[in-house]
Amino acid sequence: EGHAACVGSLAELSDLAGTDATGTDPHRPAIDEVTVPCAACAAAGTEGAVMTRVEPVIDAWFDSGSMPTAQWGYPQAPGSAERFVFPADFICEAIDQTRGWFYSLLAVNTLVRGATPYRNVLCLGHIVDADGRKMSKSVGNVIDPWEILTTRGADPLRWWMFSQGSPWTPTRVSFEVIDAAMRDALGTLWNTWSFFTTYATLNGFDPADPAIPAPASRSLLDRWMLSRLHATVARVTELLDAYEPFPAATAIAELIDDTSNWFVRRSRRRFWRTDPGADPADSLGAQATLLEVLTTLARMLAPMTPFLADRMWRDLTGADEADSVHLADWPAAEAALVDADLEASMALARRLSSLGRAARAEAAVKVRQPLARALVYLPPGSPALPPGVVEDELNVDRVEVTDELGDVLAYELVPNYKLLGPRIGKQVQELRGAMAAVDGAAAAAELAAGRPVVVPLAEGAVELATEEVELRVRAQSGFAVSRDGAEVLALDLALDDDLRSRGLVREVIRHIQDLRKATGLEVSDGIDLYLVGLDDLADHFGAIGREVLARSVSTEAPSGNGEGTVLDLDDGAEGRTATAWVVRAAD
Repeated sequence: EGHAACVGSLAELSDLAGTDATGTDPHRPAIDEVTVPCAACAAAGTEGAVMTRVEPVIDAWFDSGSMPTAQWGYPQAPGSAERFVFPADFICEAIDQTRGWFYSLLAVNTLVRGATPYRNVLCLGHIVDADGRKMSKSVGNVIDPWEILTTRGADPLRWWMFSQGSPWTPTRVSFEVIDAAMRDALGTLWNTWSFFTTYATLNGFDPADPAIPAPASRSLLDRWMLSRLHATVARVTELLDAYEPFPAATAIAELIDDTSNWFVRRSRRRFWRTDPGADPADSLGAQATLLEVLTTLARMLAPMTPFLADRMWRDLTGADEADSVHLADWPAAEAALVDADLEASMALARRLSSLGRAARAEAAVKVRQPLARALVYLPPGSPALPPGVVEDELNVDRVEVTDELGDVLAYELVPNYKLLGPRIGKQVQELRGAMAAVDGAAAAAELAAGRPVVVPLAEGAVELATEEVELRVRAQSGFAVSRDGAEVLALDLALDDDLRSRGLVREVIRHIQDLRKATGLEVSDGIDLYLVGLDDLADHFGAIGREVLARSVSTEAPSGNGEGTVLDLDDGAEGRTATAWVVRAAD
Protein backbone atom coordinates (compact mmCIF):
# COMPACT_ATOMS: atom_id res chain seq x y z
CA GLU A 1 0.00 0.00 0.00
CA GLY A 2 1.03 3.65 0.04
CA HIS A 3 1.62 6.45 -2.40
CA ALA A 4 1.76 5.65 -6.09
CA ALA A 5 5.36 6.90 -6.18
CA CYS A 6 6.42 4.12 -3.80
CA VAL A 7 8.30 1.60 -5.91
CA GLY A 8 6.72 -1.83 -5.75
CA SER A 9 3.51 -0.64 -4.07
CA LEU A 10 -0.01 -1.73 -5.04
CA ALA A 11 -0.76 1.91 -5.79
CA GLU A 12 2.03 1.93 -8.38
CA LEU A 13 0.69 -1.35 -9.79
CA SER A 14 -2.78 0.28 -10.11
CA ASP A 15 -1.29 3.20 -12.09
CA LEU A 16 0.53 0.80 -14.40
CA ALA A 17 -2.46 -1.51 -14.86
CA GLY A 18 -4.93 1.29 -15.40
CA THR A 19 -7.28 -0.29 -12.86
CA ASP A 20 -7.64 -0.22 -9.08
CA ALA A 21 -5.46 -3.06 -7.72
CA THR A 22 -4.97 -1.66 -4.21
CA GLY A 23 -7.26 -4.29 -2.70
CA THR A 24 -5.75 -7.21 -4.57
CA ASP A 25 -3.99 -10.03 -2.74
CA PRO A 26 -0.44 -9.85 -4.21
CA HIS A 27 -0.16 -13.66 -4.28
CA ARG A 28 -1.34 -16.34 -6.65
CA PRO A 29 -3.92 -16.75 -7.99
CA ALA A 30 -5.44 -13.27 -7.39
CA ILE A 31 -2.42 -11.40 -8.71
CA ASP A 32 -2.67 -13.31 -12.02
CA GLU A 33 -5.83 -11.30 -12.79
CA VAL A 34 -3.81 -8.06 -12.93
CA THR A 35 -2.17 -7.25 -16.27
CA VAL A 36 -0.19 -4.24 -17.41
CA PRO A 37 -0.38 -2.87 -20.97
CA CYS A 38 2.95 -3.24 -22.73
CA ALA A 39 4.00 0.22 -23.88
CA ALA A 40 7.07 -1.12 -25.66
CA CYS A 41 4.91 -3.54 -27.61
CA ALA A 42 2.55 -0.78 -28.67
CA ALA A 43 5.49 1.32 -29.84
CA ALA A 44 6.66 -1.63 -31.92
CA GLY A 45 3.26 -1.89 -33.57
CA THR A 46 1.84 -4.73 -31.51
CA GLU A 47 -1.43 -3.43 -30.19
CA GLY A 48 -3.23 -4.96 -27.19
CA ALA A 49 -0.19 -6.81 -25.84
CA VAL A 50 -0.08 -7.01 -22.04
CA MET A 51 2.45 -8.00 -19.40
CA THR A 52 1.50 -10.73 -16.89
CA ARG A 53 3.10 -12.29 -13.83
CA VAL A 54 6.26 -14.24 -14.59
CA GLU A 55 5.62 -17.96 -14.04
CA PRO A 56 8.78 -18.86 -12.09
CA VAL A 57 8.61 -18.03 -8.37
CA ILE A 58 11.64 -16.45 -6.70
CA ASP A 59 13.29 -18.40 -3.86
CA ALA A 60 11.11 -17.95 -0.78
CA TRP A 61 14.25 -17.24 1.28
CA PHE A 62 14.70 -14.03 -0.73
CA ASP A 63 12.04 -12.55 1.54
CA SER A 64 13.98 -13.47 4.66
CA GLY A 65 17.18 -12.10 3.17
CA SER A 66 15.38 -8.80 2.58
CA MET A 67 14.34 -8.62 6.23
CA PRO A 68 16.53 -5.69 7.39
CA THR A 69 14.82 -3.31 4.96
CA ALA A 70 11.53 -5.12 4.31
CA GLN A 71 10.47 -5.25 7.98
CA TRP A 72 10.17 -1.45 8.00
CA GLY A 73 9.38 -0.86 4.31
CA TYR A 74 12.60 1.11 4.13
CA PRO A 75 13.17 3.57 2.55
CA GLN A 76 9.68 4.31 1.19
CA ALA A 77 7.47 3.83 4.26
CA PRO A 78 7.00 6.92 6.42
CA GLY A 79 9.14 6.76 9.59
CA SER A 80 11.14 3.78 8.36
CA ALA A 81 14.42 5.71 8.30
CA GLU A 82 14.21 6.31 12.05
CA ARG A 83 13.60 2.60 12.78
CA PHE A 84 16.03 1.14 10.27
CA VAL A 85 19.21 -0.32 11.82
CA PHE A 86 21.96 -1.74 9.64
CA PRO A 87 23.88 -3.89 10.27
CA ALA A 88 22.27 -5.82 13.15
CA ASP A 89 24.48 -6.50 16.19
CA PHE A 90 23.32 -10.09 16.54
CA ILE A 91 21.25 -12.81 14.92
CA CYS A 92 20.59 -16.34 16.20
CA GLU A 93 19.18 -19.47 14.59
CA ALA A 94 19.88 -23.19 14.44
CA ILE A 95 22.52 -24.80 12.24
CA ASP A 96 19.96 -25.69 9.55
CA GLN A 97 19.74 -21.96 8.76
CA THR A 98 23.37 -21.84 7.59
CA ARG A 99 22.22 -22.29 3.98
CA GLY A 100 18.91 -20.59 4.72
CA TRP A 101 18.60 -17.34 6.59
CA PHE A 102 22.30 -16.73 7.34
CA TYR A 103 23.18 -17.13 3.67
CA SER A 104 20.17 -15.33 2.20
CA LEU A 105 20.75 -12.32 4.45
CA LEU A 106 24.38 -12.19 3.42
CA ALA A 107 23.71 -12.72 -0.28
CA VAL A 108 20.82 -10.27 -0.68
CA ASN A 109 22.35 -7.48 1.38
CA THR A 110 25.80 -7.85 -0.15
CA LEU A 111 24.14 -7.56 -3.59
CA VAL A 112 21.86 -4.64 -2.69
CA ARG A 113 23.85 -2.70 -0.10
CA GLY A 114 27.40 -3.97 -0.58
CA ALA A 115 27.74 -4.90 3.11
CA THR A 116 27.04 -7.73 5.54
CA PRO A 117 23.75 -7.22 7.42
CA TYR A 118 24.98 -8.61 10.77
CA ARG A 119 28.02 -8.32 13.01
CA ASN A 120 27.60 -11.52 15.07
CA VAL A 121 25.93 -14.86 14.39
CA LEU A 122 25.13 -17.44 17.06
CA CYS A 123 24.47 -20.76 15.36
CA LEU A 124 22.63 -23.25 17.57
CA GLY A 125 23.12 -26.98 17.46
CA HIS A 126 20.12 -29.30 17.44
CA ILE A 127 18.50 -30.70 20.58
CA VAL A 128 18.76 -34.49 20.63
CA ASP A 129 17.70 -37.19 23.07
CA ALA A 130 19.75 -38.55 25.97
CA ASP A 131 21.47 -41.03 23.62
CA GLY A 132 22.41 -38.38 21.06
CA ARG A 133 19.68 -39.39 18.55
CA LYS A 134 17.58 -36.89 16.64
CA MET A 135 14.16 -36.59 18.23
CA SER A 136 11.38 -38.16 16.24
CA LYS A 137 7.74 -38.94 16.97
CA SER A 138 8.03 -42.22 15.12
CA VAL A 139 10.92 -43.29 17.35
CA GLY A 140 9.08 -42.10 20.44
CA ASN A 141 12.01 -40.15 21.91
CA VAL A 142 10.39 -36.72 21.83
CA ILE A 143 10.00 -34.79 25.10
CA ASP A 144 6.95 -32.57 25.22
CA PRO A 145 8.24 -29.09 26.10
CA TRP A 146 5.00 -28.33 27.93
CA GLU A 147 5.70 -31.22 30.29
CA ILE A 148 9.02 -29.59 31.17
CA LEU A 149 7.40 -26.18 31.59
CA THR A 150 4.60 -27.45 33.82
CA THR A 151 6.72 -29.77 35.99
CA ARG A 152 10.04 -27.86 36.14
CA GLY A 153 9.32 -24.37 34.88
CA ALA A 154 10.66 -22.15 32.14
CA ASP A 155 13.72 -20.91 34.03
CA PRO A 156 15.21 -24.35 34.77
CA LEU A 157 14.87 -25.17 31.07
CA ARG A 158 16.49 -21.90 30.08
CA TRP A 159 19.29 -22.27 32.64
CA TRP A 160 20.02 -25.79 31.45
CA MET A 161 20.29 -24.54 27.87
CA PHE A 162 22.73 -21.81 28.89
CA SER A 163 24.82 -23.94 31.24
CA GLN A 164 24.96 -27.36 29.56
CA GLY A 165 27.63 -26.49 26.98
CA SER A 166 28.42 -24.33 23.98
CA PRO A 167 25.18 -23.51 22.15
CA TRP A 168 26.55 -24.51 18.75
CA THR A 169 27.04 -28.14 19.80
CA PRO A 170 24.25 -30.77 19.75
CA THR A 171 22.45 -30.74 23.09
CA ARG A 172 21.31 -33.94 24.79
CA VAL A 173 18.15 -33.38 26.78
CA SER A 174 16.44 -35.41 29.48
CA PHE A 175 14.52 -34.64 32.62
CA GLU A 176 17.51 -35.84 34.64
CA VAL A 177 20.01 -33.36 33.17
CA ILE A 178 17.55 -30.47 33.56
CA ASP A 179 16.96 -31.47 37.19
CA ALA A 180 20.71 -31.69 37.83
CA ALA A 181 21.35 -28.25 36.34
CA MET A 182 18.49 -26.79 38.39
CA ARG A 183 19.65 -28.47 41.60
CA ASP A 184 23.33 -27.59 41.30
CA ALA A 185 22.91 -23.87 40.67
CA LEU A 186 19.35 -22.58 40.98
CA GLY A 187 18.52 -24.79 43.96
CA THR A 188 21.68 -23.66 45.75
CA LEU A 189 20.86 -20.03 44.95
CA TRP A 190 17.31 -20.47 46.25
CA ASN A 191 18.59 -21.89 49.55
CA THR A 192 21.09 -19.05 49.93
CA TRP A 193 18.40 -16.48 49.22
CA SER A 194 16.13 -18.20 51.79
CA PHE A 195 18.95 -18.18 54.34
CA PHE A 196 19.45 -14.44 53.88
CA THR A 197 15.77 -13.52 54.12
CA THR A 198 15.32 -15.71 57.22
CA TYR A 199 18.09 -14.06 59.19
CA ALA A 200 17.51 -10.58 57.77
CA THR A 201 13.96 -10.83 59.10
CA LEU A 202 15.06 -12.19 62.47
CA ASN A 203 17.70 -9.49 62.83
CA GLY A 204 15.55 -6.64 61.52
CA PHE A 205 18.27 -5.92 58.98
CA ASP A 206 17.99 -2.55 57.22
CA PRO A 207 20.21 -2.07 54.14
CA ALA A 208 20.22 1.67 54.85
CA ASP A 209 21.54 1.22 58.40
CA PRO A 210 24.37 3.79 58.81
CA ALA A 211 26.17 1.36 61.12
CA ILE A 212 26.96 -0.97 58.20
CA PRO A 213 30.74 -0.81 57.74
CA ALA A 214 32.18 0.30 54.41
CA PRO A 215 33.44 -2.56 52.21
CA ALA A 216 37.08 -1.76 52.95
CA SER A 217 36.39 -2.01 56.69
CA ARG A 218 34.61 -5.36 56.58
CA SER A 219 36.07 -8.73 57.48
CA LEU A 220 38.55 -10.60 55.31
CA LEU A 221 35.79 -13.00 54.24
CA ASP A 222 33.49 -10.14 53.20
CA ARG A 223 36.26 -8.49 51.18
CA TRP A 224 37.00 -11.81 49.48
CA MET A 225 33.32 -12.30 48.64
CA LEU A 226 33.03 -8.79 47.18
CA SER A 227 36.20 -9.35 45.18
CA ARG A 228 34.79 -12.60 43.76
CA LEU A 229 31.52 -10.82 43.00
CA HIS A 230 32.99 -7.90 41.08
CA ALA A 231 35.56 -10.05 39.29
CA THR A 232 32.66 -12.23 38.14
CA VAL A 233 30.64 -9.20 37.00
CA ALA A 234 33.61 -8.09 34.89
CA ARG A 235 34.07 -11.59 33.49
CA VAL A 236 30.39 -12.20 32.69
CA THR A 237 30.06 -8.77 31.08
CA GLU A 238 33.07 -9.46 28.88
CA LEU A 239 31.77 -12.89 27.88
CA LEU A 240 28.22 -11.78 27.08
CA ASP A 241 29.55 -8.83 25.09
CA ALA A 242 31.45 -11.46 23.08
CA TYR A 243 28.30 -13.63 22.73
CA GLU A 244 29.73 -16.45 24.85
CA PRO A 245 26.78 -17.56 27.02
CA PHE A 246 28.19 -20.91 28.21
CA PRO A 247 31.33 -19.64 29.99
CA ALA A 248 29.24 -16.72 31.31
CA ALA A 249 26.75 -19.16 32.87
CA THR A 250 29.66 -21.21 34.21
CA ALA A 251 31.15 -18.13 35.89
CA ILE A 252 27.78 -17.33 37.49
CA ALA A 253 27.39 -20.93 38.70
CA GLU A 254 30.88 -20.81 40.27
CA LEU A 255 29.98 -17.58 42.07
CA ILE A 256 26.77 -19.16 43.40
CA ASP A 257 28.78 -22.13 44.67
CA ASP A 258 31.40 -19.89 46.30
CA THR A 259 28.67 -17.84 47.95
CA SER A 260 26.84 -20.83 49.42
CA ASN A 261 29.57 -23.36 50.10
CA TRP A 262 32.25 -21.00 51.34
CA PHE A 263 30.99 -17.52 52.26
CA VAL A 264 27.66 -18.49 53.84
CA ARG A 265 28.99 -21.67 55.40
CA ARG A 266 31.93 -19.84 56.97
CA SER A 267 29.79 -16.83 57.92
CA ARG A 268 26.82 -18.68 59.41
CA ARG A 269 27.62 -17.71 63.01
CA ARG A 270 27.99 -14.06 61.97
CA PHE A 271 24.29 -13.98 61.11
CA TRP A 272 23.31 -15.13 64.61
CA ARG A 273 22.64 -11.78 66.24
CA THR A 274 21.28 -13.68 69.26
CA ASP A 275 24.84 -14.82 70.08
CA PRO A 276 25.95 -12.54 72.95
CA GLY A 277 29.51 -12.75 71.70
CA ALA A 278 28.65 -11.53 68.20
CA ASP A 279 30.06 -8.25 66.91
CA PRO A 280 27.09 -6.19 65.62
CA ALA A 281 29.21 -4.40 63.01
CA ASP A 282 30.62 -7.69 61.74
CA SER A 283 27.12 -9.15 61.48
CA LEU A 284 25.90 -6.09 59.58
CA GLY A 285 28.87 -6.38 57.22
CA ALA A 286 28.09 -10.03 56.50
CA GLN A 287 24.42 -9.31 55.81
CA ALA A 288 25.16 -6.28 53.60
CA THR A 289 27.73 -8.32 51.65
CA LEU A 290 25.34 -11.19 51.04
CA LEU A 291 22.55 -8.81 50.00
CA GLU A 292 24.83 -7.18 47.43
CA VAL A 293 25.83 -10.58 46.07
CA LEU A 294 22.22 -11.74 45.73
CA THR A 295 20.88 -8.55 44.12
CA THR A 296 23.81 -8.48 41.70
CA LEU A 297 23.23 -12.14 40.85
CA ALA A 298 19.59 -11.30 40.14
CA ARG A 299 20.70 -8.70 37.59
CA MET A 300 23.26 -11.02 35.96
CA LEU A 301 20.73 -13.84 35.78
CA ALA A 302 17.98 -11.64 34.32
CA PRO A 303 18.76 -12.53 30.66
CA MET A 304 19.02 -16.24 31.49
CA THR A 305 16.38 -16.91 34.15
CA PRO A 306 14.03 -13.90 33.89
CA PHE A 307 11.30 -15.11 36.25
CA LEU A 308 13.56 -16.22 39.10
CA ALA A 309 15.66 -13.07 38.74
CA ASP A 310 12.61 -10.82 38.93
CA ARG A 311 11.22 -12.66 41.96
CA MET A 312 14.56 -12.35 43.75
CA TRP A 313 14.88 -8.69 42.86
CA ARG A 314 11.43 -7.77 44.12
CA ASP A 315 11.91 -9.78 47.31
CA LEU A 316 15.37 -8.43 48.12
CA THR A 317 14.84 -4.79 47.15
CA GLY A 318 11.20 -4.35 48.16
CA ALA A 319 10.38 -3.24 44.61
CA ASP A 320 6.70 -2.66 43.87
CA GLU A 321 4.71 -4.17 41.02
CA ALA A 322 5.73 -1.35 38.69
CA ASP A 323 9.41 -2.14 39.17
CA SER A 324 11.35 -5.05 37.74
CA VAL A 325 14.91 -6.34 37.54
CA HIS A 326 14.48 -6.01 33.78
CA LEU A 327 14.23 -2.24 34.22
CA ALA A 328 17.41 -2.12 36.32
CA ASP A 329 20.84 -1.35 34.89
CA TRP A 330 23.28 -4.14 34.18
CA PRO A 331 25.74 -4.29 37.12
CA ALA A 332 29.06 -2.49 36.77
CA ALA A 333 32.21 -4.07 38.16
CA GLU A 334 34.00 -1.99 40.80
CA ALA A 335 37.69 -2.53 40.12
CA ALA A 336 38.64 -1.12 43.52
CA LEU A 337 36.89 -4.05 45.23
CA VAL A 338 38.73 -6.72 43.22
CA ASP A 339 41.74 -8.11 45.14
CA ALA A 340 43.52 -10.80 43.10
CA ASP A 341 46.02 -11.49 45.90
CA LEU A 342 43.24 -12.08 48.42
CA GLU A 343 41.44 -14.40 45.99
CA ALA A 344 44.66 -16.40 45.42
CA SER A 345 45.22 -16.60 49.17
CA MET A 346 41.67 -17.84 49.82
CA ALA A 347 41.91 -20.32 46.93
CA LEU A 348 45.02 -21.79 48.57
CA ALA A 349 43.21 -22.03 51.90
CA ARG A 350 40.34 -23.88 50.23
CA ARG A 351 42.69 -26.34 48.54
CA LEU A 352 44.49 -27.04 51.79
CA SER A 353 41.16 -27.45 53.57
CA SER A 354 40.17 -30.07 51.00
CA LEU A 355 43.49 -31.84 51.50
CA GLY A 356 42.98 -31.78 55.27
CA ARG A 357 39.49 -33.24 55.03
CA ALA A 358 40.83 -35.98 52.77
CA ALA A 359 43.57 -36.73 55.30
CA ARG A 360 41.02 -36.92 58.14
CA ALA A 361 38.83 -39.26 56.10
CA GLU A 362 41.74 -41.56 55.34
CA ALA A 363 42.73 -41.62 59.01
CA ALA A 364 39.07 -42.04 60.11
CA VAL A 365 39.27 -38.95 62.35
CA LYS A 366 36.10 -36.87 62.35
CA VAL A 367 36.30 -33.13 61.71
CA ARG A 368 34.55 -32.58 65.07
CA GLN A 369 37.64 -33.90 66.85
CA PRO A 370 40.08 -31.01 67.38
CA LEU A 371 43.74 -31.65 66.57
CA ALA A 372 46.77 -29.80 67.82
CA ARG A 373 48.33 -28.84 64.49
CA ALA A 374 48.54 -29.21 60.74
CA LEU A 375 51.87 -29.07 58.96
CA VAL A 376 51.83 -27.55 55.49
CA TYR A 377 54.46 -27.64 52.76
CA LEU A 378 54.02 -25.13 49.92
CA PRO A 379 56.06 -24.64 46.77
CA PRO A 380 58.05 -21.40 46.37
CA GLY A 381 55.98 -18.39 45.33
CA SER A 382 52.80 -19.57 47.04
CA PRO A 383 50.52 -16.83 48.43
CA ALA A 384 50.31 -16.23 52.16
CA LEU A 385 47.56 -18.10 53.97
CA PRO A 386 44.64 -16.03 55.31
CA PRO A 387 44.83 -16.08 59.12
CA GLY A 388 42.62 -18.57 60.92
CA VAL A 389 40.80 -19.95 57.89
CA VAL A 390 42.52 -23.32 57.49
CA GLU A 391 42.67 -23.72 61.27
CA ASP A 392 38.92 -23.24 61.55
CA GLU A 393 38.07 -25.41 58.54
CA LEU A 394 40.18 -28.32 59.75
CA ASN A 395 39.51 -27.81 63.48
CA VAL A 396 43.21 -27.60 64.34
CA ASP A 397 44.76 -25.30 66.90
CA ARG A 398 47.51 -24.08 64.61
CA VAL A 399 48.91 -24.40 61.09
CA GLU A 400 52.66 -24.63 60.75
CA VAL A 401 54.23 -24.00 57.36
CA THR A 402 57.38 -26.06 56.87
CA ASP A 403 59.97 -25.97 54.09
CA GLU A 404 61.09 -29.54 54.80
CA LEU A 405 58.95 -32.23 53.23
CA GLY A 406 60.82 -34.77 55.30
CA ASP A 407 59.05 -33.41 58.39
CA VAL A 408 55.81 -35.02 57.27
CA LEU A 409 56.59 -37.48 54.49
CA ALA A 410 58.76 -40.48 53.91
CA TYR A 411 59.78 -41.07 50.28
CA GLU A 412 60.78 -44.03 48.20
CA LEU A 413 62.16 -43.61 44.68
CA VAL A 414 61.54 -46.55 42.33
CA PRO A 415 63.26 -46.34 38.90
CA ASN A 416 61.38 -47.47 35.81
CA TYR A 417 63.87 -50.09 34.71
CA LYS A 418 62.01 -50.85 31.48
CA LEU A 419 62.80 -47.34 30.31
CA LEU A 420 66.24 -47.07 31.87
CA GLY A 421 67.59 -50.46 30.78
CA PRO A 422 67.93 -49.63 27.08
CA ARG A 423 69.42 -46.23 27.95
CA ILE A 424 72.04 -47.02 30.62
CA GLY A 425 72.64 -50.73 29.99
CA LYS A 426 74.65 -52.58 32.63
CA GLN A 427 74.61 -49.55 34.94
CA VAL A 428 71.10 -50.61 35.91
CA GLN A 429 72.53 -53.09 38.45
CA GLU A 430 74.63 -50.40 40.11
CA LEU A 431 71.67 -48.03 40.06
CA ARG A 432 69.59 -50.44 42.14
CA GLY A 433 72.01 -50.19 45.04
CA ALA A 434 72.69 -46.47 44.61
CA MET A 435 69.00 -45.51 44.98
CA ALA A 436 69.12 -46.29 48.70
CA ALA A 437 71.49 -43.35 49.25
CA VAL A 438 69.32 -40.81 47.43
CA ASP A 439 67.69 -38.16 49.67
CA GLY A 440 63.98 -38.78 48.99
CA ALA A 441 62.80 -35.33 50.10
CA ALA A 442 65.39 -33.55 47.98
CA ALA A 443 64.55 -35.77 44.99
CA ALA A 444 60.85 -35.03 45.43
CA ALA A 445 61.57 -31.29 45.37
CA GLU A 446 63.59 -31.68 42.17
CA LEU A 447 60.84 -33.64 40.47
CA ALA A 448 58.19 -31.14 41.61
CA ALA A 449 60.27 -28.37 40.02
CA GLY A 450 60.50 -30.33 36.76
CA ARG A 451 64.17 -31.14 37.15
CA PRO A 452 65.74 -34.62 36.91
CA VAL A 453 67.03 -36.63 39.88
CA VAL A 454 70.81 -37.02 39.70
CA VAL A 455 72.23 -40.35 40.98
CA PRO A 456 76.07 -40.67 41.23
CA LEU A 457 77.45 -43.92 39.73
CA ALA A 458 81.00 -45.20 39.20
CA GLU A 459 81.08 -44.27 35.50
CA GLY A 460 79.42 -40.92 36.04
CA ALA A 461 76.13 -39.50 37.30
CA VAL A 462 72.85 -40.65 35.76
CA GLU A 463 69.95 -38.23 35.42
CA LEU A 464 66.51 -39.74 35.96
CA ALA A 465 63.74 -37.81 34.22
CA THR A 466 60.24 -37.55 35.67
CA GLU A 467 58.90 -40.40 33.53
CA GLU A 468 61.85 -42.65 34.48
CA VAL A 469 61.23 -42.73 38.21
CA GLU A 470 58.17 -43.28 40.41
CA LEU A 471 57.94 -41.29 43.62
CA ARG A 472 56.13 -43.25 46.34
CA VAL A 473 55.09 -41.27 49.39
CA ARG A 474 53.86 -42.31 52.80
CA ALA A 475 53.12 -40.35 55.93
CA GLN A 476 55.55 -40.20 58.79
CA SER A 477 54.35 -42.12 61.83
CA GLY A 478 51.62 -40.25 63.72
CA PHE A 479 50.55 -38.10 60.76
CA ALA A 480 47.75 -38.26 58.19
CA VAL A 481 48.96 -36.80 54.92
CA SER A 482 47.27 -35.61 51.75
CA ARG A 483 48.88 -33.90 48.79
CA ASP A 484 48.00 -32.30 45.49
CA GLY A 485 50.97 -31.67 43.24
CA ALA A 486 53.59 -29.82 45.25
CA GLU A 487 51.16 -28.80 48.02
CA VAL A 488 51.22 -31.14 51.02
CA LEU A 489 49.25 -31.09 54.27
CA ALA A 490 49.84 -33.37 57.25
CA LEU A 491 47.64 -33.65 60.35
CA ASP A 492 49.26 -34.45 63.68
CA LEU A 493 46.99 -37.19 65.05
CA ALA A 494 48.28 -37.17 68.64
CA LEU A 495 45.47 -36.48 71.16
CA ASP A 496 45.66 -35.31 74.76
CA ASP A 497 42.88 -35.01 77.36
CA ASP A 498 42.04 -31.43 76.40
CA LEU A 499 41.63 -32.29 72.73
CA ARG A 500 39.45 -35.28 73.58
CA SER A 501 37.21 -33.15 75.83
CA ARG A 502 36.79 -30.50 73.14
CA GLY A 503 35.93 -33.19 70.63
CA LEU A 504 33.30 -34.54 72.99
CA VAL A 505 31.85 -31.03 73.35
CA ARG A 506 31.39 -30.85 69.59
CA GLU A 507 29.66 -34.22 69.66
CA VAL A 508 27.25 -32.97 72.32
CA ILE A 509 26.52 -29.80 70.34
CA ARG A 510 25.72 -31.84 67.22
CA HIS A 511 23.29 -34.05 69.14
CA ILE A 512 21.56 -31.06 70.75
CA GLN A 513 21.14 -29.34 67.39
CA ASP A 514 19.55 -32.54 66.05
CA LEU A 515 17.22 -32.55 69.06
CA ARG A 516 16.24 -28.95 68.38
CA LYS A 517 15.21 -29.88 64.85
CA ALA A 518 13.38 -33.01 65.97
CA THR A 519 11.47 -30.95 68.56
CA GLY A 520 10.31 -28.54 65.83
CA LEU A 521 12.08 -25.48 67.24
CA GLU A 522 12.64 -22.45 65.03
CA VAL A 523 16.21 -21.30 64.47
CA SER A 524 15.61 -18.30 66.75
CA ASP A 525 13.95 -20.18 69.62
CA GLY A 526 15.81 -20.18 72.92
CA ILE A 527 15.87 -23.35 75.04
CA ASP A 528 16.55 -24.58 78.53
CA LEU A 529 19.03 -27.45 78.29
CA TYR A 530 19.41 -30.29 80.78
CA LEU A 531 22.44 -32.62 80.50
CA VAL A 532 22.90 -35.62 82.79
CA GLY A 533 26.09 -37.69 82.68
CA LEU A 534 28.42 -34.96 81.46
CA ASP A 535 29.55 -33.35 84.69
CA ASP A 536 33.17 -33.57 83.51
CA LEU A 537 32.30 -31.10 80.74
CA ALA A 538 30.89 -28.46 83.10
CA ASP A 539 33.66 -26.02 82.15
CA HIS A 540 32.40 -26.16 78.56
CA PHE A 541 28.69 -25.68 79.28
CA GLY A 542 28.90 -21.98 78.42
CA ALA A 543 30.24 -22.75 74.93
CA ILE A 544 27.61 -25.47 74.45
CA GLY A 545 24.85 -23.09 75.50
CA ARG A 546 25.97 -20.35 73.09
CA GLU A 547 26.03 -22.76 70.17
CA VAL A 548 22.53 -24.20 70.76
CA LEU A 549 20.86 -20.96 71.98
CA ALA A 550 20.40 -22.29 75.52
CA ARG A 551 19.32 -19.73 78.12
CA SER A 552 20.45 -22.13 80.82
CA VAL A 553 22.33 -25.45 81.09
CA SER A 554 21.62 -27.72 84.06
CA THR A 555 23.19 -31.01 85.16
CA GLU A 556 19.94 -32.24 86.75
CA ALA A 557 16.93 -33.77 85.02
CA PRO A 558 13.88 -31.48 84.77
CA SER A 559 10.71 -32.48 86.53
CA GLY A 560 7.71 -33.48 84.45
CA ASN A 561 9.52 -33.71 81.10
CA GLY A 562 9.79 -37.46 80.60
CA GLU A 563 12.85 -39.66 80.44
CA GLY A 564 14.92 -37.47 78.11
CA THR A 565 16.90 -38.51 75.04
CA VAL A 566 19.93 -40.76 75.30
CA LEU A 567 22.93 -39.38 73.43
CA ASP A 568 25.37 -41.94 72.01
CA LEU A 569 28.61 -40.01 72.07
CA ASP A 570 31.86 -40.80 70.29
CA ASP A 571 34.67 -39.79 72.62
CA GLY A 572 37.39 -41.30 70.47
CA ALA A 573 37.56 -44.52 72.48
CA GLU A 574 34.70 -46.91 73.25
CA GLY A 575 32.09 -44.16 73.36
CA ARG A 576 29.81 -43.07 76.18
CA THR A 577 26.24 -42.01 76.71
CA ALA A 578 24.48 -39.07 78.32
CA THR A 579 20.86 -37.97 78.63
CA ALA A 580 19.51 -34.63 77.41
CA TRP A 581 16.27 -32.67 77.65
CA VAL A 582 15.54 -29.73 75.33
CA VAL A 583 12.75 -27.46 76.59
CA ARG A 584 11.57 -24.36 74.78
CA ALA A 585 12.48 -21.38 76.98
CA ALA A 586 9.74 -19.10 78.18
CA ASP A 587 9.68 -15.73 76.41
